[in-house]
Amino acid sequence: MRAVVCHRFCDYHDLRVEDFPEPGLPPRGVRIAVEFASLSFSISLWIAGKYQVKPPLPFVPGAEIVGRVLETAPGVAVCRPGQRVLAFVGWGGYAEQAVSHESTVYPLPEEIDSAAALHLGISYCTAYGALVWRANLTAGETLLVLAGAGGAGLAAVEVGRAMGARIIAAAGGAGKCAIARDHGAHATIDYQKEELSDAVHRLMPGQGLNVVFDPVGGSLSEAALRSLRLGGRLVSIGFASGSMPQIQPNLLLVKNVSLLGFNFGAYVGWSPVDERERYEPQVRAIIQRLFEWYAQGNICPLAAGIYPLERFTEALDALLGRSTVGKVALRVAT
Repeated sequence: MRAVVCHRFCDYHDLRVEDFPEPGLPPRGVRIAVEFASLSFSISLWIAGKYQVKPPLPFVPGAEIVGRVLETAPGVAVCRPGQRVLAFVGWGGYAEQAVSHESTVYPLPEEIDSAAALHLGISYCTAYGALVWRANLTAGETLLVLAGAGGAGLAAVEVGRAMGARIIAAAGGAGKCAIARDHGAHATIDYQKEELSDAVHRLMPGQGLNVVFDPVGGSLSEAALRSLRLGGRLVSIGFASGSMPQIQPNLLLVKNVSLLGFNFGAYVGWSPVDERERYEPQVRAIIQRLFEWYAQGNICPLAAGIYPLERFTEALDALLGRSTVGKVALRVAT
């Protein structure tokens, strides 16, 4: 089968599409003909051997897929051959076939487009988990979303809006800010033109933010943390800037603010301790809620960049260069 193959931990530019054996079907496994597979900042870490879980070499990258079920192991009940599904596979997604444990396979309603369904996976689940489970965002609160036109950022804008929050989206450039407004942001900050802290003060004089959704890190995290009001919460879900924020603990104390972390991968088996079965009911409940919001028109995933499998490196270059908006995906099916 065609697949992007990693023979050694390295820079992702060294990977090529080649012929690779089809994966075996493990107990409780589901074999899927892959239609789309998602790209994310973490993929470069998996390939470089810097992620917290290291796949056995050689391996096929790709953690999240949409496709049709080809076969299931005996006893699998969550899906059947022929069904379209979303699946969190960990690795193996950048290939014509992939296998997943049944606990992280989710049948898709027919009305959901395959590319949109892919976006409802990690990006929207991360946004929902960060805002609901960790930050306890409530209706009427003000939420600042950093990288508000990226995959996770747009998801957070829409999830926050669906929850009744006031949304401020920060992004780099007028075009990205316009996209964030199109997806529900009440106000935007172009941090190419205005300092984040000055913009927050302009939009909310003397008030401050209740919650910050932060996929960026670096100096933007520091400015956002300082813009929280008393009792505010910042949830970190990644470091797309490539740098860690320098946080002074006294700031947390003086303003009674909380600095939180959220890693959705821990709920679907992408951690040193695989707890996907423990959290399966919790994750299925999120995905069902997202499917309902999609059907009601409350969320509208943007799959803005779709590349063929053979252009994997070009697609990841665009993502890491922060020149993309919405979800970036690979089309695997020919």
